[in-house]
Amino acid sequence: MGTHGRRTARLGLALAALGIAACSSVADPTKYYVLAQAPPAAASARQASADTGPTIGVGPVSVPGYLDRTQVVTRGAGDEVDVSMYHRWAEPLESGIAQALASELAARMGTERVAVFPWRGTLTRVLDYQVAVAVVRFDGTPGRDVTLDARWRVVDKDGREVAAKRSTIVQPVSGGGYPPLVAGMNQALGGLGREIAAEIQAASGKRAAGGS
Repeated sequence: MGTHGRRTARLGLALAALGIAACSSVADPTKYYVLAQAPPAAASARQASADTGPTIGVGPVSVPGYLDRTQVVTRGAGDEVDVSMYHRWAEPLESGIAQALASELAARMGTERVAVFPWRGTLTRVLDYQVAVAVVRFDGTPGRDVTLDARWRVVDKDGREVAAKRSTIVQPVSGGGYPPLVAGMNQALGGLGREIAAEIQAASGKRAAGGS
């Protein structure tokens, strides 16, 4: 290789190195989100029910196929769904839903005795109540609203059905973009958690009164 050829080769390598450096310096535009957990119950409430509150198992939680992905899904015009390229969940959506509901129930029931499916060992035998949730729809339109449509079922430790309901919660979203949308999803889950907690509280009251 002549002098001109060696210079050309070195110039090519230098340009390639500059290209690689430029590519590596580009920031990843992907944003990751988690479903926020409810604030813990007050310390006095936790202490009062630490040994007397019901033991609750949350799960399994299932989501439809179109939501079973890392990308955040939004609803467009004419019931079209849009799958975001750069806005994603930091964990599987069903796991996030289960954790958010468990935290909401712990706060509402004033107990730390809440487990998320799958639980291990003998815990299944000591659960006072188990909550299973089948999500039908959980998405929204940025700047407009979020819809949570879910079938859920509560059974007691004897396998008796305490409640079997379908809840549809439409939560307005204040502001455009994905962060307000995720905040609206958290609020919708809080509403579902309140409904479930009310059923468990009613069942616990009947049990304490000696009812069936």
